[in-house]
Amino acid sequence: MSRTLLAAASLVLLQVLTPSRPHAPKAPPWNNTSWLNADQSLTLESLRGRVVLLNFWTFTCYNCTNTVPALVDFDARFRERGLTVIGMHDPEFPPSGGEHDKKNVQSALVRHGIKYPNAQDNDHATWNLYGIRAWPSFVLIDRKGNIRYEGAGEFHVADRWYQQWDTRIQELLVE
Repeated sequence: MSRTLLAAASLVLLQVLTPSRPHAPKAPPWNNTSWLNADQSLTLESLRGRVVLLNFWTFTCYNCTNTVPALVDFDARFRERGLTVIGMHDPEFPPSGGEHDKKNVQSALVRHGIKYPNAQDNDHATWNLYGIRAWPSFVLIDRKGNIRYEGAGEFHVADRWYQQWDTRIQELLVE
């Protein structure tokens, strides 16, 4: 699917967010070994007791980078209250395109003001584990390690989709 069609499709997907479930499924543990903006590899178990927002993205994706300011805002506003935003960097193009290179990912983090942890998911293991199909995609995990919300598509600070994610993050932070 072309990036343009994917972008249009992902904007529609965001509108069909999975509602909170009475019996939310356990989030599968990831096993990424290459991390940026983190002193050590982060695991789902090490984050137990925190709300986790996973963002599946790549630095060459227009929709992904347009959403970054909203994620930076969530990180700044809610980190101290118990939210951990994690970028899962999933390249779209073959290694020759540069998306697999750690230095290129680090440069993108600096360029976009991203201070939250990012894992390189070059083999798409975590992407596949979570059944992700579009850039950008999001998974919101509660303090007990359950998937509570999922969605995909671009959103911006203060738009209605941002407000919806903001409300859901705050809801999980007070649970």
